[in-house]
Amino acid sequence: MLADSLLVIVWLLGQNIFASAQTTNATCDVAHNWAFNSKKQSPCEVASTLLAACTGSYEVYALPTDFHYEGPSMQDANPCQCNTVVYSLLAECGLCQDRTITMWSLWETNCASVSIGSFPMPIPAGLHVPGWAYLDVRTSDTFSEALAFANANITESTAVPQPSKTSSPSPSSTAVPTSSTSSAAAQPTVESDTSGSPPVNQTRSNAIGGGVVGGFFGLLLLVSAFSFWICRRRRIPKQNGEVLNSPVMSAYRTDTLPSQPTIPVPSITVSSLNSPPPSGSIYSSV
Repeated sequence: MLADSLLVIVWLLGQNIFASAQTTNATCDVAHNWAFNSKKQSPCEVASTLLAACTGSYEVYALPTDFHYEGPSMQDANPCQCNTVVYSLLAECGLCQDRTITMWSLWETNCASVSIGSFPMPIPAGLHVPGWAYLDVRTSDTFSEALAFANANITESTAVPQPSKTSSPSPSSTAVPTSSTSSAAAQPTVESDTSGSPPVNQTRSNAIGGGVVGGFFGLLLLVSAFSFWICRRRRIPKQNGEVLNSPVMSAYRTDTLPSQPTIPVPSITVSSLNSPPPSGSIYSSV
């Protein structure tokens, strides 16, 4: 455990040494301040820090007139130099000094392998690499300052935190609950939500349903009583022998017809409903 802790401390110290080992005397024109990272470091400083990740220190010298930064020699080529990120940073470092740049195909000539769009080594602690340094350079075979300027606000890349190798729980791991702990803590809430008492909406729905059913049966009972009263009312006159005019007879008006010979019409009574009609009658039995 102690040995692992010492290794982590040594690694962090080494990262800080690499970050402090960067050095450059190159100065960028103020018109290129957009190329600086959020820590106000120029692309020359950022490139020097990345290059120091492989050698322990690296100085990016200011360019004299008519000079530019070249790719690594065959004996000096290493992963920190053979990637498009450092190439883009040093290209912008030359342009911000009002100098020229070399093509990517010439830069990578002596590299056994290259990294495209990434830096193959861990980024030194505390360093912020501008996002525009990760843009494509192979399509045009050169760094495009116009494209970098258009993407000056891309998210920067920083060092990835290294997990602790100690077996004992760290303060951060005890402070943040794991997913299983969170599930256990949430369980009582779920159980309380599924208690025996019915939800309010369900109670209201049951009450409404019961009211509708009760009203329907009440209306049915009322209609039945009314029908019974009508039948009883019609049955009383029928038993007393009174005349029952049908709707057709009550709507039939004789005052609008021409005068006809008077033909005796027998009265339709309850008692005559069951007897055959007299001969010559124009009405049929009901």
